Amino acid sequence: MGGRTGDGAEVVHMVSGPPADDRALGQTRAMEQRSPVTVSAPGRHTGRPRTLSARTVDAIAAAAGELLGLVVPVECAACGAPDTPLCATCTRRLRALTARPGRVEAHAPALVEASGRVLLPAVSAGPYRNELSLAVLAFKAHGSAALAEELAAALGRALQAAAGAAGTGTLLVPVPTSSSAYLRRGFDPLRLLMARVRREGRLPVKALWVEALKPRPKRLGDHATSLATRVLGTGEGSQKGLGRSQRRSRVAGSLEVRNRVRVLGQGSGVPRKPQAQGRNAVRGRHCIVVDDVLTTGATAREAARALEAAGAVVVGVVTLAYVPLPETASSDSPGTLPADIQRSEANGG
Repeated sequence: MGGRTGDGAEVVHMVSGPPADDRALGQTRAMEQRSPVTVSAPGRHTGRPRTLSARTVDAIAAAAGELLGLVVPVECAACGAPDTPLCATCTRRLRALTARPGRVEAHAPALVEASGRVLLPAVSAGPYRNELSLAVLAFKAHGSAALAEELAAALGRALQAAAGAAGTGTLLVPVPTSSSAYLRRGFDPLRLLMARVRREGRLPVKALWVEALKPRPKRLGDHATSLATRVLGTGEGSQKGLGRSQRRSRVAGSLEVRNRVRVLGQGSGVPRKPQAQGRNAVRGRHCIVVDDVLTTGATAREAARALEAAGAVVVGVVTLAYVPLPETASSDSPGTLPADIQRSEANGG
């Protein structure tokens, strides 16, 4: 069963209705033939209005970008057009790629069993290709405010589409960046996007953006594995080039719930001034894992494992982009599944 917003637009429900049977779930590989899900236009689910301070921050960031452009040449992340981080044509194309968030777990082997049974539902803004992939890569490298504006809008649409039936007080839990990636970039790209989503009032109604996960400190065996990975040439911080089993092995046990869970943002309808709480704050709460790009789903499963170990009820994952499987990579649209697919058997996995 789906739902509709105030303007009649349909939304994806991650946790409504009974679990689907195996025959329905076995249709996941035919997703591309289904109609994409439509969601409400940006800003329909609004939180608090943008404050003067938020607008001032954006203005300062834009001015700093223009000043930097005088010293360092700026070009479109997608087509290379000069003097703009993302030209008008590529902006239109990126918006078209992310206009219809949809269910994409069938593209992530770690989220679906061989029988077709869904382990963790996933919603994504669009396919990781063309203007979207190039914009994501450029943003993660440089943190451009102009790119953040477009990518945050796309992420906000996906969050709103996914959180429709998750209930009051759903926790949006981003996957934290690794220590090595943070040291390399100097910032956390996903956190910057979530902050922009919050400032622009794009958080789902009655949802809370929380900082609940952190990288687990490495042990002696982890360092040995990391050294072996570098020797094999796959790099310490990136999972590019790794197979499915390698990705699962690499992220297994890599995350844990923080001792103090911090609320960083809230959608409209949530009581003001929520307090930071201990790790028990996630116990019994519906959680949606948030990440930038969905590939095999190994990272999302690890985040779900860590949250569930602390007593959370993980109802799905939302990403900015997903990597289409080779046989469906020619399509730009994510598919949809029956809306009554939910977290399998009361989160039993």
